[in-house]
Amino acid sequence: MTGRCSAEEDRVETLARALRERLGPPPQITVVLGSGWRDRAAGLLVATVSAGLDALPGWPVPRVAGHGTEILAGFLDGRRVALCGGRVHSYEGYSAAEIVRGVRANVAWGARSVLLLNAAGSLDPARPPGSLMPFADHLNLGLPDPLAAGASPDGTLRFQDLVDLYDPAWRERLTRRAPHARPGVYAGLPGPSYETPAEIRALRTLGADAVGMSTIPEAIAARAAGARVMAISLLTNFAAGVAGGRPSHEEVLATASAHADRAAEALRAAILEAPAGMF
Repeated sequence: MTGRCSAEEDRVETLARALRERLGPPPQITVVLGSGWRDRAAGLLVATVSAGLDALPGWPVPRVAGHGTEILAGFLDGRRVALCGGRVHSYEGYSAAEIVRGVRANVAWGARSVLLLNAAGSLDPARPPGSLMPFADHLNLGLPDPLAAGASPDGTLRFQDLVDLYDPAWRERLTRRAPHARPGVYAGLPGPSYETPAEIRALRTLGADAVGMSTIPEAIAARAAGARVMAISLLTNFAAGVAGGRPSHEEVLATASAHADRAAEALRAAILEAPAGMF
């Protein structure tokens, strides 16, 4: 190695500088808002400043319905928080490095904890739509790894221990504040097609409780950058073949809107219980 920054390292550092310039001091916690989480999230913060993602150099702008296109910084009970309005996905044609660039830039800006939110399909009849599931673990079944050669910040292959990727102490504190949020295992598939009933039966056999198309690459990247990580799924539908489920994106958004208050309660609890330090 020559010590010279790679192109992706330059992009992340440029983006982190832009966040500092536009939004000020770094947050203690950065939150990535998945489908359906925006309705109440912004109202949790006071003394806010914002920036459009399209005004931040190199930040890929979300295009999927239900995802916002700005980042908001403010305070919740004295804790400085950044809310990223949405995310991009591999099924949109984005590379692993592009998917996680915003998360990496937030950690480079100074965020010590990263909370990742999404909408997911329930594989468990006992977890109906509207349920909240903090991640206990995940199964990665095709989402890109941001530490592969060409996707890591410096372009070289990285190995990363993922035991307790989703911070156990943070999860325990969250579930004490929000006892209705029951931890489970998330299966990540690349999408955009929803899974078949046969695939859902296989996922249940593997031990998954919910299925979605995001979050895992960002979690890996944030952990590798030194941040504490937690993720929460808002279960917006039964997966194909579970309790008669026939998933659609319209159902995802409608259910998320109907349960916005409950989601905001869990989001508040997760922010207030975020760890103070990095790894």
